[in-house]
Amino acid sequence: RARGKMDLAAICEVLQATQLSDGALRSAAEQKLNEAASGSPKQLVAALATVLAGDVAVELRQEAAVILRQIIAGTTRESVWSELDEQTQRALMGQLLSSLSQDSSRPVRRSVGQAIAATARSVAEDLDELTLNWPELLPALSRFVGSECETETRVVALGVLKSLAETMSDGFMEKAGQLTAMLTATLQDASPEVRAAGAQLVLQLVESLEAEAAAPLAQVMPAVTSCLQGFANEGIEEPLKETLEALIAAADAEPEFFKETGMEALWATLLKLCSCGAQAFSCVKVRHSAMEAAMSLAVGLDGDFSKPEDQALLEQLVALNVEWMLEVEEDVDVWLSEGKDDDQDECDDEAVRIGEINLDHLAEEFDEDILMPLIFKVIQLALQSPTATWKHTRAAVMAISQVVEHIEDTAWVDRCVEFIAQNLNHLHPRVRYASFWGVAQVSYDHSPYVQETHHETLLPAILQGISDTNIRVATSAVHAFMSLGEELDAEDLDPHMDDLLTKMFQHLADGQSRVLQENCLSGIAILAEAAEELFVEYYGRVVPMLKQIIQNATGEKDRSLRGKAFSCASIVGSVVGKEMFSADAHEIMQVMMQLMLAGFAGDDPLRESCHEAASKMAETLGKDFKPYVPALLPGIFTILQQRPEEIDPAEMPDDDDDDERDMSLTLVGEKVLGLKTSVLSEMKEALDLCNMLVRSLSDDFIEFMPAVCQNLLPLLDFRLSEDLRERAFRSWELLAGSARAAVEHGVAEMSVLQELVGQFLRTVMAAMAEKPEGEDFDQAALGLMKARAMGVSGVIRKAGEGVLTKDVVRDVSAVILQVLASLDFSEDESREVPVRRGAPVSDEDDELEGDGLVSRQQVRFCLVDVAGALVHSGRDFFIEIFLPPLMEMVVKLLRPDGSELERSLAFYIVDDIVDSVSDKSIPYWNGFMNQALQGMVDKSAMVRQYAASTIGHAARQPIFAQMAPSAAMQIHRVLQKHGERHRRRRAVKADAKQNALAVDSCIKALGYICEHHEAQLGTDAGTAWQIWLSNLPLRYDQDAGQRTHAQLLGLVARSHPAVTSQEQLPKVLAILADVYETGFSTTALDREIASTVSRVGEEPLMEICSGITEKQQKKVKQMLRGAQAGA
Repeated sequence: RARGKMDLAAICEVLQATQLSDGALRSAAEQKLNEAASGSPKQLVAALATVLAGDVAVELRQEAAVILRQIIAGTTRESVWSELDEQTQRALMGQLLSSLSQDSSRPVRRSVGQAIAATARSVAEDLDELTLNWPELLPALSRFVGSECETETRVVALGVLKSLAETMSDGFMEKAGQLTAMLTATLQDASPEVRAAGAQLVLQLVESLEAEAAAPLAQVMPAVTSCLQGFANEGIEEPLKETLEALIAAADAEPEFFKETGMEALWATLLKLCSCGAQAFSCVKVRHSAMEAAMSLAVGLDGDFSKPEDQALLEQLVALNVEWMLEVEEDVDVWLSEGKDDDQDECDDEAVRIGEINLDHLAEEFDEDILMPLIFKVIQLALQSPTATWKHTRAAVMAISQVVEHIEDTAWVDRCVEFIAQNLNHLHPRVRYASFWGVAQVSYDHSPYVQETHHETLLPAILQGISDTNIRVATSAVHAFMSLGEELDAEDLDPHMDDLLTKMFQHLADGQSRVLQENCLSGIAILAEAAEELFVEYYGRVVPMLKQIIQNATGEKDRSLRGKAFSCASIVGSVVGKEMFSADAHEIMQVMMQLMLAGFAGDDPLRESCHEAASKMAETLGKDFKPYVPALLPGIFTILQQRPEEIDPAEMPDDDDDDERDMSLTLVGEKVLGLKTSVLSEMKEALDLCNMLVRSLSDDFIEFMPAVCQNLLPLLDFRLSEDLRERAFRSWELLAGSARAAVEHGVAEMSVLQELVGQFLRTVMAAMAEKPEGEDFDQAALGLMKARAMGVSGVIRKAGEGVLTKDVVRDVSAVILQVLASLDFSEDESREVPVRRGAPVSDEDDELEGDGLVSRQQVRFCLVDVAGALVHSGRDFFIEIFLPPLMEMVVKLLRPDGSELERSLAFYIVDDIVDSVSDKSIPYWNGFMNQALQGMVDKSAMVRQYAASTIGHAARQPIFAQMAPSAAMQIHRVLQKHGERHRRRRAVKADAKQNALAVDSCIKALGYICEHHEAQLGTDAGTAWQIWLSNLPLRYDQDAGQRTHAQLLGLVARSHPAVTSQEQLPKVLAILADVYETGFSTTALDREIASTVSRVGEEPLMEICSGITEKQQKKVKQMLRGAQAGA
């Protein structure tokens, strides 16, 4: 029957079954339709057209129109249009136009209109082709739009034109006169539905056209604004909402169009709609859409809104958003009861959240020197109003908290902190709550500046807040301590330690709020980490309490609390050390092992906490953790063996389904593969735990290595998560390091290490050599290549010298050059900042980059990092095999007409080569050194960064002497232009951070020039040294910072007069204090700093300290304690 003609009764029976509530019957009917669409599309289309023409129920006619749209557009299955013969196609076209004009049902006509639009897009790609292939359509639509037709027919016809305008708008504008006349008529029609459809067509054309092509539409924009005003005045909400949504899309796509098309009236209309109270419209989305449209215009026209003459518009928008933030729940008891256990403000109107998000967006888009004065002006006017209440104060505090993340100037940070702090003791609990929330936000966003500058004001207020009688305020105060405490040191906390612990213990005992208890556990962990050795005396009070929670918090609702207790115990143990913690650690591990061996549900909050706590305990216990490894690894392997499964596209969950939000999908060839996001998270946690086991056991892990390698190898090609894949490559680096340690300690033979590295390289290099599907690098292929290159460089570095043979070096070099050659440059290529040069895996569990877009330049940089790794593996092999072709590539990249991306890649290459092979690079200098000198003032910050770094590394060679004065002059130009901002402001946005990295490279280079070529600088040497010191410490590039600060300490140790004169010693000590025990130092450098400072002597050191800040003096005391402990 599927191959024969489908009669009306048969198709109606199937259509009726698709609407049944019985899932099995409905699925069977849908399966019949799928089979018909695949096996006999002509008969199916003809039958559905018959239903449209027949005297059947409205529901069946509408379902027929819906299915026709789906099978023609190919939304749920492949389009059948090309499989239809011309007769069937023509018959369908005719029936669709007939149904649009004659069907008695509005829903049917709307569905038919959608089917017409789908058919038109299948017939043609532009308007000329549509006129040729369906000549009846446009004349029919023109008739249907006319005033003599029924309203619904006209609305649907305009909707079809709107749909066609998405792809055929240029053709519409070829008859701009006729078009604008028709639009003018519809926008003035008596029917609001027709006016709305006309306005939405106008806005669709604006969205789809280039600004110049859309210019003729300017004359109808006042009428569009009038439509919005009319709908609002008449209370016609659905057309108003839909038209506002069309305006949002148009403003997002072409904001410039609206500048000269009655912007003043449109803006006034939007603000009036936004200013209406929450009760003005029955549909809240009307007001929300008006606000979104205003935001789209402001952000799209940010340059215009930033001009002094137009800043009033921006001020109005800020004021409106602050006003929206007043719509909070007034009943404190409701607010308290609803948010006590989850700390959420669900009871507030959605407008509050929208206002907060909008202010954050404005701060992201507008310069702080424009936006911040407006925000303070708005909130001050609001607070000075005679009608101001606690809600205005809360809104003001939240407004500041929302924008503070995007501030760079510390003067604005100070003003924000001061404003928030003055409200920490406000009479109303919701203001106090918001103020402590603001403290947490600004402490996190501007760490460590806020801690260093404002802790004396904030910490006592937080202590008072933790004792607040309102549980939610106390919860917010503990949260504020969590953010502030992260960067406080032991001396800051020592006076408050007893008080803090007592208050948090009391909340834990009272159990009034789970979220407060959890915050207290996190607060105790932060307190322990900050207090360091001072926390030892509190260990006996803290750990028994934690073990009690672990034993008693066994209820389903307490699993998150129990997990926090595990985490807190592991952190406290890491602070006090293995000797004190060992017995308790083994007791806690026994409980945790039972939970981990039993397994966790995907949404179990205990899972992540147990994995993290076990990792931290392994780090603390080191090789003493080994007895737990045999029991842990099988569970880790089981988790890591989970794989994505193929998913039928027709069965994929909808966007609104919870299942969709918990599903990660990827397309591999023609297959859609999926895996629950919670499963991916569990796999990442398991891999992190495995990595920590490798780190902690070091060479003792060698006995577990074969099984681990076997389970990790398949993850190197894991397609669903870039993050998980990078973790897997990180695991291989650690395994290589562990095997290297085993070889050096005589626990394993070199052959074991060579086999491990060989197995890895054979697998990965073969995959890298394969061309991606489609002969081009899409995002999936770029992500894979980036991860592989990072993994190869990391494993080779960790394996160390003497592992790779000459043949292996040759093979690896050939593949890297091959892939680099295949990644051609293009004008539209992303300028995204590449990842920083790959380095050996640190002993810290560095935060891995999350999944995101990968640029071709990122991949190139990662491939070049493999060259740097090969230098460390075997310098002579690299110089013989890889260096010559690399330098040939550099010369090509630096040709005069080369792009910014090519220059930055060239200097990235030579920066590493000059640094790693030093004098062996000199024969190649003529190919790049003069260009590097010019590159220091390139318009591209990335070019400047690596050009300056190249100059700095070259300056360590004596032959550089002839270039030293010119290089120093170039650096002086850069620092004159960027130095003051670099010192004064914190770089927040990506371009500012890249500029900051370039300045850091210049400062590092200047230091090398001063040290190695002081004589060549002549009388300018003193000035050069002064400039260098005045720009220290480095604050953005950690690698450059560690090297530069080590250089400074070396100069001090050699008593170089430029840094050890009486007037310079306070500055030098301040620099060393600022970097001590930060990411801009290293563990070894910290030891050397502490040792050097301790040798100065108490009396001279006190005299020097009088010239540095109190915070830096505290750091000096830490140095002295560190030196004493090291002794």
